[in-house]
Amino acid sequence: MTSDFHQALLNPQLWRLEAARRRRQLEELQAFTQRLESEYAQLDAQVRAFLTRYSAQLDAPWERVERLQGELLRALELLARSSGAALPPMPPPRQRHRLPELPPAPAWPAAPADEQAVAAPSLKDLHRRAAMRLHPDRAEGEADRARREALMRDANLAYADQDRATLEALLIAAGESPQRLGGFDVHAHWRWLERCEHLAQARLRVLRAHLLLLRQHPATVLAEHVERAQERGLDALAVMAARLAAQAQELQQQLYIGARLQPGSSLSAAFLAQWQQRWGAEPAARPQSAQPSRLSSS
Repeated sequence: MTSDFHQALLNPQLWRLEAARRRRQLEELQAFTQRLESEYAQLDAQVRAFLTRYSAQLDAPWERVERLQGELLRALELLARSSGAALPPMPPPRQRHRLPELPPAPAWPAAPADEQAVAAPSLKDLHRRAAMRLHPDRAEGEADRARREALMRDANLAYADQDRATLEALLIAAGESPQRLGGFDVHAHWRWLERCEHLAQARLRVLRAHLLLLRQHPATVLAEHVERAQERGLDALAVMAARLAAQAQELQQQLYIGARLQPGSSLSAAFLAQWQQRWGAEPAARPQSAQPSRLSSS
């Protein structure tokens, strides 16, 4: 338990105030966590909707380009083996990045049985308890009777003045449990608060980390670029599809040429050198495949 707990244990009024403060802090933390949950869910839905559009427009062009790349690579391998030349490298593959998956939120622990109605005893109840504990008729001797009469006078005056603190102090001095004066089980209540705060803080860290991952994800970045392009009147996905179509047409032409070259000829050697350069030393020269590759799957 914390020092706040030990201090509150000695003063029921402070106990109730501290419990109320901790509950307010927990509610604020839970509300903030819920806002981040909603923010993540909204962004995740937007990115997944973009990926659905991306797949609908670009999956088929991409599959055609990749199929033609494979066929051209096999043709190049035949030319290389027949002439003893080096094999061309594989073209840079289309990368597939999965979106981060947010773990489900933990269940909040059940509140103590009396948590929903934390209430201090009424002044009348406190006065009644004081009378039961301090009444002079329960004295064990004359000195004890005089002490009890003085304490009962203090209790009666405190009740008349609506002085809860004095009544509570008299009861604690007489052996009353501070827990009864607080109106709830402070031990169970504190454990529940600490457990809820721990879970909320842990969930907050998970949410912040996953939000950062999602905001920096290639799909999110590309979706933002596409949206900005659309605001300027440019259909970026259609442009990508057109570039892939042009790339597929070029690959088809190159495949036609490669199938008709004589192995070991100077033309086949130049043809191999061309694709060695395009797929090996200068992969960045293929923007049609490099840019969409960051966004090709969910």
